[in-house]
Amino acid sequence: MKVFVATSMIGVFAFDEGGNLIHYKLFPQVAEKIAEKIAKSRKGELLPEEAQILEEISGSGFKQLVWDKKLDVPGYECLFEQENLAKALLQRDMRKLALELKFADSDAELNSIMSRVNILLTKEQLRKPKKDRMLMSAIGVVDELDRVSNTLSERLREWYGLHFPEADRLIQSNEQLVRIIHEQGGRETISDKHLEKYVEKSAGMPFSDEDIGVIKEYAGEILKIFKARDSVSDYIKKLAKEAVPNLSAVAGHLITARLLMHAGGLEKLARMPSSTIQLLGAEKALFRHLRGEGKAPKFGVIFAHPLIQKASRDEKGKAARILAAKLTMAARADFYTGKDISEKLLTDMKSKAKENRKRAGDEKKEERPSAQAPVPQQARTPGDRESPRQPFSSRPRQWSRPQRQSSWSARPPSGRRSNRKERQQAHR
Repeated sequence: MKVFVATSMIGVFAFDEGGNLIHYKLFPQVAEKIAEKIAKSRKGELLPEEAQILEEISGSGFKQLVWDKKLDVPGYECLFEQENLAKALLQRDMRKLALELKFADSDAELNSIMSRVNILLTKEQLRKPKKDRMLMSAIGVVDELDRVSNTLSERLREWYGLHFPEADRLIQSNEQLVRIIHEQGGRETISDKHLEKYVEKSAGMPFSDEDIGVIKEYAGEILKIFKARDSVSDYIKKLAKEAVPNLSAVAGHLITARLLMHAGGLEKLARMPSSTIQLLGAEKALFRHLRGEGKAPKFGVIFAHPLIQKASRDEKGKAARILAAKLTMAARADFYTGKDISEKLLTDMKSKAKENRKRAGDEKKEERPSAQAPVPQQARTPGDRESPRQPFSSRPRQWSRPQRQSSWSARPPSGRRSNRKERQQAHR
């Protein structure tokens, strides 16, 4: 005989195979204690109420225990069923049982207790550490710091370019230029070997000590932004290795964080097909293509990956598909199993990329025309033409425009001008 046991918000209940209630234990009408017991039950722990019910019905002839926990109980053959008869009956008749067994005096009281329990359970879920959310927030900070630092650096270039325009032209890195300005100040005190020779013949206007001091202070504030950006980037690298080791090993920490941000979390990313992961970050281009206004995109944020950057122009699409397939496997391993398979994924990705490059090279060799021996020309006789006759399709066409007979060419015999009726007849 089978006994079906399930736990709900009002207590623990046991049913026989016919759906009849055999035994039950009600929870105390305190929301905090109910939420605590429900949380333990969801984790698979054995509650005291469940142990008491199983002990009390042990002599009733029940040999098989069916419930939603992977636990072994002495004296029973435990069968795990996530959706069983007891859970179905409680979902249907829980309110009826709560009122009949005097757990609550009315539906309003029961709703109040259930509402407080659900709030406590939700708070418990929110307290769980979700490192993918932290990565999403951190990469947003990095992007914002990049935007702000670029804007402020362009302002500094424009301002300092009035004093030393050659430095603005020769130094492309914003951080390097900001550091030189902050540490060395005006052009007269610059000791950089690439800029020293342009100091004397510079076309910039002179700045006073007060101007240089303000510019140096401004450059120092921009340097703080660069340092903050590097600090957050290092934090993302460390956190990505802990939270998503496979994704961070295959894609890199910054691309991993951007993929999580565009997907909306690790769970959503793990459920996506590789074709969707390949285009994450290129949504505008994709919808523009669907409207018929452009070409279909081949990649999104994964474009910054070295595998795609090193591929030739014709092979970037294939490289993106290879990378997206491995990212899909990495995301699912991180979310579902938690096992570190990064070495295997990297080895497979590199071998497939190598095969792809080799195949592309072989195809290019086959397409290249082979050198042919020159065809010997026959000796010409005096009667031969100087140039071969052109085929008919390549001859210039000579069209003869048909001459239209004018209605004025037909004159009546008397020499007088014909009237309209006569001209129409002559034209016909």
